[in-house]
Amino acid sequence: MRGFSLLAAGALVAGAALVLARFPGAVERIYGEALGPWIARGLSLTTGWIPVSVSWVLLLALVSWGGWRSWSALTRVRAGSLDLGAALWGGTTWTAGVIGILVVVFYTFWGLNYARAPVDTRLGLDSAGELDAEELRALTSHAVARVNQAYAGLHEGSDDIGVPTRIPFDPRAVSRGLEVGWRRVGPALGMEGAEVGRYGPVKVRGVTWLLDFFDLSGVYSPFTGEAHVTASLPSMVLPATVGHEQGHQRGIARENEATFVGVLAALHADDPYIRYSGWARIVRILQRDLARVDRGAWDREMEALAPGVRRDWGDYVRWYEENRSVGGPVATAVNDTYLRAHAVPGGIRSYDRVTTLLLQWARRYDGRLTVLPGMEAGHARP
Repeated sequence: MRGFSLLAAGALVAGAALVLARFPGAVERIYGEALGPWIARGLSLTTGWIPVSVSWVLLLALVSWGGWRSWSALTRVRAGSLDLGAALWGGTTWTAGVIGILVVVFYTFWGLNYARAPVDTRLGLDSAGELDAEELRALTSHAVARVNQAYAGLHEGSDDIGVPTRIPFDPRAVSRGLEVGWRRVGPALGMEGAEVGRYGPVKVRGVTWLLDFFDLSGVYSPFTGEAHVTASLPSMVLPATVGHEQGHQRGIARENEATFVGVLAALHADDPYIRYSGWARIVRILQRDLARVDRGAWDREMEALAPGVRRDWGDYVRWYEENRSVGGPVATAVNDTYLRAHAVPGGIRSYDRVTTLLLQWARRYDGRLTVLPGMEAGHARP
């Protein structure tokens, strides 16, 4: 019965999280601004020195333990020393206990971030109304100019090096580079203290094959505080993907919001590679919505993109098409169910709702996306 008691504890914690979502102000003060960031950062620093994914090691250990228990019980049933009903009951109670423990740990370590108010509410951004077509055209044009500038800065002034951008991915270097961006933009995002401090580096070892199997670019593990990405991604999208997972690591639960804060951190980094990836992600986001609002403007902005940038995006599209896996639809369905269970409107479609946040942010900063003087040109002024 211990297993079912643990499962009941997990259900109580999950129910309490749903109730707490009605009081986002209290959750923000007690958890979002205090306990949550310190828990995540402590876990990240504890596991960060280990080069492989601790999450994967623990998952493998849990699956192996469950497999060993099942095999042991089956052997005893065959030998006649254990009744089949007792074996099934034992396996059920063990599984219930594991689920209960995981639920309690999930909400304690990170899951209560879903009970916080959305980012635009916390920052006092104007989220009312439909997309403003003129603002969208202006911001897209601005972002296209910046990504072209970033590409040229990364490639010694060239607008097309003739091949897709290929930069060896150093998880520690990219993580450190993004931390500069988090420190710079964090205060404007309401992030202070532990949220903009040092965390463990993003992990790729041990998880790349698993992420690729499920068609996932990255994932955050609240149980170990680790941000993961697949190292097979094309260079152009890697730093922005790391920024997204680091957004989750810093307590941003909703997918569109994690993308929003992640690209802003990338824009505020010193590393030109990270800035290029951030601007490229923003252009992709804005152009997708611009195509729905004004196809003619979309055509013009596509023409305005540097040939090298278009080549890099084509490289990503080819990678995506060539690396689709049979496990992808399963992961998508599970993720959609998970997001809807946590009251994320639209479930998996919430990934696409970034443009409104970018427009609101640019409205606050006179059409810019950076908050420090000089960052639009890639250099912050002291």
